Amino acid sequence: MVGHSICDHIPEEKHPPIDLCGNDLQLGDWVRVMAVPLSIRNMPENSKSAFSRAVGQTFQIAAFNEGGYLELEMWPKISLDTIWVEPCCVTRVRRYKRLSRAFQKKLQQRAAPPPPRYMLDFNITLKPGVEIEAFGHEVIGMGTGGGFAVWPQQRRIKGSVHTHKSQANAVTVLESARSFILKSEVVESAQVGEICESG
Repeated sequence: MVGHSICDHIPEEKHPPIDLCGNDLQLGDWVRVMAVPLSIRNMPENSKSAFSRAVGQTFQIAAFNEGGYLELEMWPKISLDTIWVEPCCVTRVRRYKRLSRAFQKKLQQRAAPPPPRYMLDFNITLKPGVEIEAFGHEVIGMGTGGGFAVWPQQRRIKGSVHTHKSQANAVTVLESARSFILKSEVVESAQVGEICESG
C-alpha cells in the first residue's frame, strides 16, 4: 500500500484511551470519527481533506502512539491515508471478544521487521500548476513502496521510495527514480539523497 500519513503533534501529556462518551478504547476496537482536531486548520489542504472524509466513518484502531493518539487506516474504505486522532474525537461502536484472524495477521506483519531494502530520499519543489500528490505517487510507484508528505503552499514534497533487496535490479530501479526526478520538466528544484540500505 502506498500513501502518506497525516499526523498531529505529540502532546506533552498523554491522552487517556477514553472516547467521547467515556468508553475505554483498546487495540482492535472499531470507532466512529465524530470530530476532527482543531489543529487541522494549520495543516496542508490534503491533510484537512483526509480528516474531513473520515468524519462519520468507522475504522479499526490499528495502534496507539506515545501521545495516546489512535492510528486509523482509511484504506481500503476511503483512501490510502492514515490519520492519527485524539481519543476524544471518536466513539467506540464495536468491540470483539477476540480479534479476527485477519487483524491478528496484520498486527504480526506490523511487528515483524521490514525486509531488507534499498531507499532513496527526496525533497522536491515543483513548478506552479503541477499536481503535487500525483507526482509523489508517480515517484513512489517506481519502487515497491515508500511515502511522502506535501506542503502545498510551498509546492514541496518530501519523502522516500524503496525497493526490496531481493527484487531483481533493485538499485537500478532507484537510479531510474532518481533520474526521473532530476530530469523532470515539472521539477523546480530537487535534493535527492544517495541510495542506501535499510533493514
